[in-house]
Amino acid sequence: MLTRLEAGGIVEDVVVDGDLSLSVRFEKCPAGWQASFSLTHPAADDIAIVHRLVAPSLAEARSSVPPAVIYLLGTPVDDATIAD
Repeated sequence: MLTRLEAGGIVEDVVVDGDLSLSVRFEKCPAGWQASFSLTHPAADDIAIVHRLVAPSLAEARSSVPPAVIYLLGTPVDDATIAD
């Protein structure tokens, strides 16, 4: 996992389900920590799902990203595998 600081936020490349990698931005907000990312499909890369979630701690925000991505991709969460 690659982590870097960009304009006051933490940006990490997260691997989900073994083959999908995406960039996630974590920032402190009034409600805790927010994680934001976008998903595109190779056949329709001009359309994206942009998602933001908020958690009480950075650790919870980090651990919430893979299940959120899996859910948005339409894979049942119980059947998915999540890479560390």
